Amino acid sequence: MRGAVIAGLVLALAAPLPAAAEFVAREKSFKCLFDGRHVEGRKFFIFNRNRKRLHNALRVAQRNEPGKRYPVGTILQLLPFEAMVKRGGGFNPAGDGWEFFRLAVTPQATRIVQRGGAEVANVAGSCQGCHGVAAGFDFVCEGHGAQALPLSDDTIRALQASDPRCK
Repeated sequence: MRGAVIAGLVLALAAPLPAAAEFVAREKSFKCLFDGRHVEGRKFFIFNRNRKRLHNALRVAQRNEPGKRYPVGTILQLLPFEAMVKRGGGFNPAGDGWEFFRLAVTPQATRIVQRGGAEVANVAGSCQGCHGVAAGFDFVCEGHGAQALPLSDDTIRALQASDPRCK
């Protein structure tokens, strides 16, 4: 009996640990901005295909407290042609699990132009580099000391309304 217990412990200890939760976004993961959820006082839209995780992501955005993290699978989008996705699974530890995207959008589809960590950039520079100033707020810049985008609220709303994927 004792030998069987020891053998069981050895097998259990030798077994690989379960992989950390991970979400890998695909082109079809990105939809019309207005299909996402919007939190009062925020300009970005929130997506998560898991209802419970979406609820948790909305709560994080609403409460806006330091140290709170968005759940794996959360997609945040301010503009149709950029996104950040909480990938998890050990991806991009310097970016707290976020994967950044540059997107090309048409009425028919979304195409991923670039994806990754600190190497993904737009005209302002590295996405992760800019978002890093808000590391205490899970890399979500809005209202957390990041340099504001040089876009008025009206311009942001116009860019959002121009999302060609929205019918």
